Amino acid sequence: MLVTVNALPLAVGVLLSCSTALGEISVYGRLTLGMTWALTQLVVLVGGTWWYENRAASSCEPASATTAASRSAGGEW
Repeated sequence: MLVTVNALPLAVGVLLSCSTALGEISVYGRLTLGMTWALTQLVVLVGGTWWYENRAASSCEPASATTAASRSAGGEW
C-alpha cells in the first residue's frame, strides 16, 4: 500500500513531464493540468510538513516540568 501511495505521484509527475500534450490540457481558464498537479504536490508537501511538525512538537510531558525535575535532582545546566 505504501509503495502505491508513493509511486503514484511519481508516475503521474513523470507522465506529465514526458508528455507536453497532457500537461497543456486546460483545467480552468489558463490553469493547465501540469500546473494543477504541481500546485497539488506543493500543498501536500506543505500540509504534510506542518502536520509532522505539530505532531513532533507535542509531547506527553511539558518542557518546563522536565527542566524543573532536572534542577530538583541536582542536575547541572
